[in-house]
Amino acid sequence: MLPLHEIDLLGIYVSPVALCVAVALPAALLLRRLLDRTAINRFVRNRALVDLCMLICIGSLLVLSLRFGA
Repeated sequence: MLPLHEIDLLGIYVSPVALCVAVALPAALLLRRLLDRTAINRFVRNRALVDLCMLICIGSLLVLSLRFGA
């Protein structure tokens, strides 16, 4: 297990969770475009909620992969 310590960026300490969310945002946008192309939107009632859930899930998986070194 790797401990999650703050990262020093130009004298500002940033949480690794914030960096994982910053990496998860483009991944979630890419996944959204993929879902748009496959027309899965017709099965979704609240698109904004699905987008938020995708961002949270991808960010959480990134944090867990940092934590457990997978």
